[in-house]
Amino acid sequence: MAEQSKSSSGHHHHHHHHMDGASKFKRKSLMAIERRKKIEKWLFRAVVLIAILMAIAVVVVYTLK
Repeated sequence: MAEQSKSSSGHHHHHHHHMDGASKFKRKSLMAIERRKKIEKWLFRAVVLIAILMAIAVVVVYTLK
C-alpha cells in the first residue's frame, strides 16, 4: 500500500488556462502600451540625435564662411 501511494504522489496534473476574451483584450492592450512606450523612447532619441547633428552642421557652416 505504501508503494501505491508513492507512485500516485508522483503524478502531476497540468492545468492549461485558456484565455477568455477579456484576458486577451487586456494582454493586447498592455502589449500595445509597452510597444508605444518603446517607440516613443526611440523616436525621442532619434529627434535628439537629429537636433545635435543640425546644431553641428550650423556651427560648421558658420565657421567655414
